[in-house]
Amino acid sequence: MSTKIDQAKIISSNIKQLRERLGWNQSKLASEAEITSAALSKIEKGDGRVPTIVVLRKLASALKVQPYEITGEQPENFSETNERNREFYRQWEVLDSLPKEDQDMLKGMAERLKEITGNK
Repeated sequence: MSTKIDQAKIISSNIKQLRERLGWNQSKLASEAEITSAALSKIEKGDGRVPTIVVLRKLASALKVQPYEITGEQPENFSETNERNREFYRQWEVLDSLPKEDQDMLKGMAERLKEITGNK
């Protein structure tokens, strides 16, 4: 088990990598996550500050990732198929702007297409 400082460093590094992959600065991520720039700066320093679950979820949502992708922990129900599906859906950011009902319909269609074509 890692120490709080080790965990803070992992979280800090992952947030920075994910943020930079989007081409965002700290101010942009803080705004998207609806947290203060000062709070994000402290988290990204990696000096032992571990964000609360609420802040972690806000950051994950803004970065369009799952919280475990920030913490570096593997979820118990992890599967390659679920991970590929999640990445597929992440590529289609437009889904996030659609009503939930439309999102579900499109995801269902994609799942059926995968079944028909034999892609798993």
